[in-house]
Amino acid sequence: MSESPVKPLTTRRALLVLVSASALLCAVLAWLLAGWVREGAMEQQMRDSDQQLQLYAAYIKGELARYESVPALLASNQRVIKVLQQPGNYSARQALNEYFESSAVATGALDIYLMDAQGLTVAASNWQSENTFIGRNFGYRPYFQQAMQGRLGRYFALGSTSRVRGYYFAYPVRILGRVRGVVVVKLDVGGIESQWPEGQGALLVSDPEGVLFISSIPEWRYRSTRPLSKAERQRLEASARYPGIQHRALRVRTTRPIAGAQLVTLDEPLLRGRFMRSEHLMPEQGWTVQLLRPLRSLERRVLEAVLIAVSAFVVVGLLLAVALQRRRAAAQARLVLQRAHGELEQRVAERTVDLRREVEERRRAEEALRTAQDGLVQAAKLATLGQMSASINHELNQPLSAIRSYADNARLLLERARYADVASNMQQITLLVDRMAQISSQLKLFARKSSGQRGAVVLRNELEVALKILAPEMQARDVRVEVDLGAEQVLADATRLEQVLVNLVGNALHALEAVPDPCICISARMRDGRLQVAVRDNGPGIAEEHLEQIFDPFFTTRKSGLGLGLAISQHIAETMGGSLDAANAEGGGAVFTLTLDIPGERGQVGGGADTAGRRPSG
Repeated sequence: MSESPVKPLTTRRALLVLVSASALLCAVLAWLLAGWVREGAMEQQMRDSDQQLQLYAAYIKGELARYESVPALLASNQRVIKVLQQPGNYSARQALNEYFESSAVATGALDIYLMDAQGLTVAASNWQSENTFIGRNFGYRPYFQQAMQGRLGRYFALGSTSRVRGYYFAYPVRILGRVRGVVVVKLDVGGIESQWPEGQGALLVSDPEGVLFISSIPEWRYRSTRPLSKAERQRLEASARYPGIQHRALRVRTTRPIAGAQLVTLDEPLLRGRFMRSEHLMPEQGWTVQLLRPLRSLERRVLEAVLIAVSAFVVVGLLLAVALQRRRAAAQARLVLQRAHGELEQRVAERTVDLRREVEERRRAEEALRTAQDGLVQAAKLATLGQMSASINHELNQPLSAIRSYADNARLLLERARYADVASNMQQITLLVDRMAQISSQLKLFARKSSGQRGAVVLRNELEVALKILAPEMQARDVRVEVDLGAEQVLADATRLEQVLVNLVGNALHALEAVPDPCICISARMRDGRLQVAVRDNGPGIAEEHLEQIFDPFFTTRKSGLGLGLAISQHIAETMGGSLDAANAEGGGAVFTLTLDIPGERGQVGGGADTAGRRPSG
C-alpha cells in the first residue's frame, strides 16, 4: 500500500522533465528553422529585385539609344552648316528653326538646338516659345564641352530655362575638319519614371553625386541618398545641374546584412521601417538604379513557417503525452489529437494551395515573357523575309519549274531508252541548280558585315552585285539599264558602297513607275582627280521645292517610304571621304552624283582615317 503514492509522483516528475525538454527542443528547432527560412526568402527576394533592376536598366538604355544617333545625323545637315558659316543670314536661321521644330515632333525629342563654338544658342526648335533657348549661352554645360572636344556628349540636368528634367545628347558640327558648333537633342526623362509599376517597391535612380532625379516617390526627387560633401556641392553648382535646389539627404541607416542582402532602415514620413536595398550600376551614364523592398512580407513568411513547425512539434508532444497517460485519459487524448491533427491538415492544405497558386502565377508570367521574346524575334525575322520574299520567289520559281519539266521529260526518255537526251536534261538541271546557288550567294554577299575600312574597290563589281539584287524588280517593270563605267577603282568600303548603289538604283526604279520605256543610265567620269558616278533616270524628275529637302531625314514623297534611304546614303558617302548630290537632268529625269576618291590620290588609305573609322548613323 505504501508504493502507490510514489508512482504518481514519479510519473508527474517524468512528465514535467519530458515537457521541459520538448519545449526547449521546440524553441531551438524553431529558431534554426526561422533562420533557414529567412535566408532562403532573402536570397529569393534578392534575385527578384536584381532581375527587375536589370530589366528597368535595359529599358532606360533602350530609350536613350533611340536618340543617340539623331544629333550626329543632324550635324551633317546643310542647313546647320550654312547657319554656322553665315551667322548673320536671318532666313537661314529661320529655316533651321522650322526644321528643328519639325524634327523634334517627328522624333519625340523635347528640344533640339544649335550652339556656336562659344556656347551661344543660334537656332532652336522652341524658337516660338517665351522661354526659347535662342540667345542663351550654355557653354558651361559639360555636354557642350565634351562635344567641342570632338566626341559625343552626354549629360543629365534640370533645364535652367524650362525647369524640366532632361537627358542631353550633343554632337560636334565639323566644317573643313574643325569643330565650329554643337547640335544638342534633349529628351524628357519623366516618361521613363512613369513606367515603374505600383506595388513593386520604391525605385530610385541617382546621379554620380547620389542625387535622386528619378523616383517612384515624387517627394524624394532631388534629395540625396547620403550627405553631400562640400566638393560635391560645388561641382553641382558649377554645372548648374539642379539650379536653385537644396539637396537634403534621406534619413536612411544601413543595418547588419543578412544572407548577403543589404538592409536599411528608413525614417521618412512617407516610408518607415526596414527594407532590402538592391543596386544596379549604369557606368556609361554614371547612374545608380536602386530598389527598396519592405521586409514585412518576408517576416510574415518566416512567422508562418515557424508556426507550422511549432504546430508540428506540439502535435508530437501531444502524441507523447497521450502515450504516457493513455490509461487515464485515452478518450480525451484521442479527441485532442484529432482536433490538433485537423487544424494542422487545414493549415498545411491552405499553405499548399497558396504555394500552388504562387507557382502557377510564376509559370504563367515566365511563359508570357518567353512568348513575348519569341514574338519579337519572329517579328524581326518576318520583317526581313517580307522585304526579300518577292525577289527570292520570282528568281527561284522559274528554275524550279524548269527543273520539274526536265525531270518529267527525263523519266519519259528513260522509258524510251533515249539515254543521250536524258544526259542532256540532267546537264540542264545542273545549270539551273547553279543559277539558284548564284542567286542565294548574291544575297549572302550583300548581307555580309561591313569591315568599316576603306580600300581599293572595283566599282563595276559592286554595281553588278546591286543590279543582281534589284534584277527581279527591274525585270518585272521592264526597266532598261545602260552602264558605262570601265574598269575604274575607288577608295571605299565595299559593303557600304553596295548599300549606296542599291539605294540609288532602287530610288530610280520607284521614280519610273508609270513611265513609258523606263531607263536607268549609270556612268562614271573623272573630275578634279576624283571619280563621279552618275545614276540618272528618265522619270518626272525632282520638284524644285523638294531639291533642298531631298537628303533631309524623314522627308519622302512616297506613301510607304520612311525618308531615310537618301539621308543614310549621303552620310555613308561622307564617311567614305566623298559626297552625294541630287539635281534634275537637262533632258528630263533626276540624276544623283556620287563622288569618291581613287587609289593613289588624296583619298589614299591612311589619309582618310578620320572618316574611314566612323560608322554611318543609318
